[in-house]
Amino acid sequence: MATRGTLHLIMGNMFAGKTTELMNRIDIMRKHGRKHVLVLKPTIDTRSGRCQLKNFHGRVMPAIEVPADNARRIFDAVNYEIKEDELPDIIAIDEIQFFSQKSRIYLVVDRLLELGYDVICAGLRLDFRGEPFGSTLSLIGLCDGMHNVTLLHSYCALCGKPAHLPQRLIDGLPAHYSADQVQVGGKESYQARCHTCHELPGKPEVDISEE
Repeated sequence: MATRGTLHLIMGNMFAGKTTELMNRIDIMRKHGRKHVLVLKPTIDTRSGRCQLKNFHGRVMPAIEVPADNARRIFDAVNYEIKEDELPDIIAIDEIQFFSQKSRIYLVVDRLLELGYDVICAGLRLDFRGEPFGSTLSLIGLCDGMHNVTLLHSYCALCGKPAHLPQRLIDGLPAHYSADQVQVGGKESYQARCHTCHELPGKPEVDISEE
């Protein structure tokens, strides 16, 4: 029986360097660890072009695309590598937040770990509402400890303080709370902002009074 693999999770805000961190780790694992790394991304992420990762500075890396609504297709990519006699040591997945809970990504990653693969994922921690995005935070439950979690932040576009929230803008104005959670975009429609500068029209009030 295979020794269970290890999950490493890179998460944080937009423009925090998550994809750059993932690429750097892939390079190290390939060049110095001599590992075969299978790189995956969800098809919904069209910003970086087809079949590649692309960081904020324009660096690209080949990747296999997987439908975000069907995480089980990750096994197809793994099995194809095995068929080609390229047994992966590590599975790297970018933009993990686009895999929803319904996609069963948690169970897929858990199974990959059971099969002995190490897995490294990168994704947004919070959406434009400041709420958990997709399955990113749930995957912490598969990490052996917080030493396997890397939390990155960017800097607020307005005040320069550490920023943990993505600010969605529509025609230059903050998006309403009721807008769809998923809207793929970059600097043309998002900014990094701190909690003080983040704006969210229509955010519901939470009643903390006792009944």
